[in-house]
Amino acid sequence: MKTNFRRLSAAAFVLTLAVLVLTALPTAPQVEATSSAPEAWRIAPPAPKISEAERLAELAKRRQEAIKRMGDKAIMVLFSTEPRIYTFDVDYHYRQENNLYYLTGIKQDGAVLLLIPGAKKTREILFIPERDPRRETWTGRMLSNEDARGRSGVQEVWDMSLLNGFLATLAPKAEAAIAKRGTASKPNTELLAQWQTEFQTFIEAASSDQAEIYLLTPQGRDLREYRHEHEFAENLKATNSGLKIRSAHPIFAELRLVKSAWELKLLQHAADITAEAFHRVFAAASPAMFEYEIQAEFEYTFKRRGADNWGYPCIVGAGANATTLHYITNQEPLDNGSLLLMDCAAEFDHYTADITRTIPINGKFTKEQADIYRIVYDAQTASINRVRAGNVVGAVFDPASNTKSVQGVTAEIIKDGLFKLGLITSKDNNEFRTWFMHGTSHWIGMNVHDVGDYRTPLAPGMVLTVEPGIYIRPDALDWLPKTPENERFIKAVRPAFEKYKGIGIRIEDDILVTTGDPVNMSASIPRKLEEVEATMARLKQELRKSGWPQAAMR
Repeated sequence: MKTNFRRLSAAAFVLTLAVLVLTALPTAPQVEATSSAPEAWRIAPPAPKISEAERLAELAKRRQEAIKRMGDKAIMVLFSTEPRIYTFDVDYHYRQENNLYYLTGIKQDGAVLLLIPGAKKTREILFIPERDPRRETWTGRMLSNEDARGRSGVQEVWDMSLLNGFLATLAPKAEAAIAKRGTASKPNTELLAQWQTEFQTFIEAASSDQAEIYLLTPQGRDLREYRHEHEFAENLKATNSGLKIRSAHPIFAELRLVKSAWELKLLQHAADITAEAFHRVFAAASPAMFEYEIQAEFEYTFKRRGADNWGYPCIVGAGANATTLHYITNQEPLDNGSLLLMDCAAEFDHYTADITRTIPINGKFTKEQADIYRIVYDAQTASINRVRAGNVVGAVFDPASNTKSVQGVTAEIIKDGLFKLGLITSKDNNEFRTWFMHGTSHWIGMNVHDVGDYRTPLAPGMVLTVEPGIYIRPDALDWLPKTPENERFIKAVRPAFEKYKGIGIRIEDDILVTTGDPVNMSASIPRKLEEVEATMARLKQELRKSGWPQAAMR
């Protein structure tokens, strides 16, 4: 009964969010195989702007939506991401935990957000570290309470030294577990009385073992991201804390699946910055360069246009390196006659694009490269046209009869193409997975592989990738298990394999679901074979004749 109710609630929320973003969605052009070639140079437009009132209203709405999903006998505790050590006393660049940022807009480390639906008035409390002039001397100004209040819209901003004592007041049975986090300073008599009155509903629930605490506990055994939450949850479980541990992940998976108008602008800007970088690489790439030089062109453009960073490490694979899905070594030379696969994208204000193009290093595809490229292009075009409200992401194993599956049509077209080239012997089995071994689509947003239930029907405001690929790894046949069936397969496909081995091609775009046709948010980057060649030739000619355009240097 509970499960059905939650599914119903989730579906209702997705529908509501979809309706809210309809008026903000762009008019959707039909995704055609014969789109016009983009302009010669693509320069990212200025960053989108939002008024403070609108920004704070959106944050407040997100917090209220989270509160609605918890119940009066629950609290949610969101911790900041812990700094990551690069080596010894050097940290990686700090990036705030997505869900805390989603609800507060706070990037500073050390912040903690509490949501308390059952409170009489104070349902949101943001805890931040006290400003420390010695620390500020080394690492810069910290947020004051007023700064944090203005940035987040949370009116109750408390000093971090109160957090453990406050949690112990809410759940006295959990005091021993809370003490493992650090000292729990006791509030004075007056403050204690205020807390006991304001948060009476939760305190009584905790005393009778009926309270719930929502934490971002790890989903699986990997503790690298949510180690602090895991340890806190385990300590609570080990004591008679009066608290039932609930995962906060499903709440955010639901909330973040349909993007608001502002989120779509941030995603579009990340795609626009990435588009400028791809055009720059189309002009610069040439034989005798190295993969790291191409990576540098991307990252240079990202920083020049104000991106936070890349959304994931740049994949720049030349030649056979393109057949390694997540190749990030990026140290090899670009050989004449080979292909260059680039899977690189910018992250802007916590939202990342995810885009891939494969280009001929010398500007012209060989016949064999073109054979593979056209299969991938056709599969992507058909899949993009499936990105419509009411359809589903589906799976690559969905049958052709499932006309609503985005991933299903990808597989059907790839199987058909591989069969015609002699790289598989049947379209009725899984031989195609030898050359196409990943899925076609995933959600994007604050994570490059963003949160969300893939069983949810597509609705306006959702954004997903469409990224088919074919990878003829030079040693692929050598690694197949030695079975009679595989021996027959190897013998049958060997001639075609020798013809195409070493070719790796992926084409990836970010697609927005609308009320009508899909919108390709990265459409300004050429993807059709003839447009790729023409754009590379045009940009290289412009670069030789006039150098980089002035707009690209600003």
